[in-house]
Amino acid sequence: MNSLIILAHECVDHKRAVLEGERARYACETHEVKAGVVCRIAVLGGLRGEGLVVEATSLRVVLQLSLSLPALERRPLDLIVGVPRPQTVKKVIQAAAMLGVRSVHFVKSELGEKSYLQSRSLREEELRLEGIKALEQVWDSQLPDVQVHHSFRYFMDTKVPLLVGSRAVCCLVAHPSGKLLSVQEAASTLDEHVVAIGPERGWSENEIGTFRERAFDVVSLGCRIVRVEVATTILIAQLQLLQSGKG
Repeated sequence: MNSLIILAHECVDHKRAVLEGERARYACETHEVKAGVVCRIAVLGGLRGEGLVVEATSLRVVLQLSLSLPALERRPLDLIVGVPRPQTVKKVIQAAAMLGVRSVHFVKSELGEKSYLQSRSLREEELRLEGIKALEQVWDSQLPDVQVHHSFRYFMDTKVPLLVGSRAVCCLVAHPSGKLLSVQEAASTLDEHVVAIGPERGWSENEIGTFRERAFDVVSLGCRIVRVEVATTILIAQLQLLQSGKG
């Protein structure tokens, strides 16, 4: 089974956790926990380790904890995504959490459907639930910081400078008119990245111009137009390859 995420308030102390109600049902039905079984555990935002299931019913699950491992190392990457359709939001969050992205910023865009901003999928609780599913898959405990921005211009003027700060950061925006990333560029690729991926219809030319003004390099993922969550995974994987090539 995958690892089980425990919420901080469910820890009675550092050696015992109790899940009740819906959370107990989730552990029993989704993870099939049973008394006497030892499973992989991660406390959301905290340590990882193992848990011995002492009691397991649909009303109450009790775990004896042994936690000593820190969260997996964060990838020094901040992701900007033009707000996509609700189902895609879930897939992007899951991909970002599984791949260890540091933060995700969903931003209103010119070509994106305005109604998507009102979707339940962008609510804090929904975003957290999708992130937890992904953390359980990879046995991690740290969610990316996720924010939703309702103004592209305000985000670019006030939030992007904070993401970049005074560090040496490689800023990339995906667009069909861009250049392909190549392994030959590995030596010049910086360790920290801010990566922007548009919604289903892509970024507008005005938005691409704004990214260029903020020193973003425009890159292409090739001749195939792929879904937002696929583009997210491809670009992160390419950057990981470039980083490994530097060594």
